[in-house]
Amino acid sequence: MLPSLSAMLLAAPLTFVAAANQVPTFDVHPTCEGADATAGAGGRGSDACIKSEQSARDDLAKQWAKFPEADRTRCVGLANMTHMPSYVQVLTCLEMARDARQLNARERGTVGSAPAR
Repeated sequence: MLPSLSAMLLAAPLTFVAAANQVPTFDVHPTCEGADATAGAGGRGSDACIKSEQSARDDLAKQWAKFPEADRTRCVGLANMTHMPSYVQVLTCLEMARDARQLNARERGTVGSAPAR
């Protein structure tokens, strides 16, 4: 018997919240299958892609707790939507959210200030 649509919709946010507490586990092979064997990758496009994904996962593991839970939930959810999830995608999403927040805070701090001379 298949679960009802309403049950799946109610469970989906819980899945993302649970995922936000730990670094997600992705199968990056489908994501990296399309990596062509290019000269820049030394003829190992797929291998280079997988190494890049593993490096991004290692970076995520080191920094995971530093990112707000809401950002982690959103970025993992976005990566899962593609059906070709990527640690690089999650890390980039988290870094962009952090950087945008910092830029926004800096700009608010300068509103109404006299220009520097």
